[in-house]
Amino acid sequence: MKILVLGGSGFLGKKLIDNLSQQPIELFAAVRNIPSISNQNCTYVLVDDLSKDSSLGPVVFDVIINVAMKRSSRHLPVSDEVIRELNYEIPLRIMRSYSNQSTLVINTSTYIQNYKGVRGQIVETYGATKELLSTTLKSDAGTGLYRVLDLYLFTLYGPGDRDTHLVPLLLSAIRNRTVVSLSEGNQLINLLYAQDAVDSIVTAITHSNKGYYAYHLWEPDYLTVRDLVQTIEQALNTTLEVEWGAVPYGGHEMFEPWSIPMEKFPNLISKTLLTDGIKITFESMS
Repeated sequence: MKILVLGGSGFLGKKLIDNLSQQPIELFAAVRNIPSISNQNCTYVLVDDLSKDSSLGPVVFDVIINVAMKRSSRHLPVSDEVIRELNYEIPLRIMRSYSNQSTLVINTSTYIQNYKGVRGQIVETYGATKELLSTTLKSDAGTGLYRVLDLYLFTLYGPGDRDTHLVPLLLSAIRNRTVVSLSEGNQLINLLYAQDAVDSIVTAITHSNKGYYAYHLWEPDYLTVRDLVQTIEQALNTTLEVEWGAVPYGGHEMFEPWSIPMEKFPNLISKTLLTDGIKITFESMS
């Protein structure tokens, strides 16, 4: 079996590569830059080479897993043009170039493509590009170009996450004994430990149905940001200094549970308790 992972050097991608590299498959990772620390059981290829021409020759992958995602933030602003290119144009070009009707495309999407639970309703560029990819993949699958399993994510956390993301931001404030500036903290969030997400995605490789299928990859157990702060304090037996209301809401928050327009992934693995995941993530930062 030949598997290609798009976004193989990212937070989720690296963990996925580590998992898949232990299996008897031919594993490839599409990356924008070859990582300095790479997995010896994986062949790394540059995205620019793959998207411009068939650099690997006449190869067809059995499975293509897209975990590439780029989002602009106040810490790392990115133009709309770059977001569209990285989230939509390049992944789609690669999927179409290295697949056939038997190929399974496993795509990762985001809950904010369905703002307030309305399918296709988006409020920012990141969600718009991911929705455009989902819509195009559904169309491609409908014509028999390849098979698609579209897995919608909420928020992942765990060791190796970017330090500007919420959980590592809070844990860094504890470790460095600094004050962290947050919104009012009343928005609902849903956290899935990254390794559980990887294990769930790996189970999807055995998906055999034709056409397009979409599922969400989280349990319907929401908590507010204020709840998360309290949970972290209890898990680590410490106090987190927070300046509530110092940061405005972004405009895509969930303040009451939405009616998500797809079912939960039947093979979802969610075995890591939040308190355990917090402790593991905190210890990994030392």
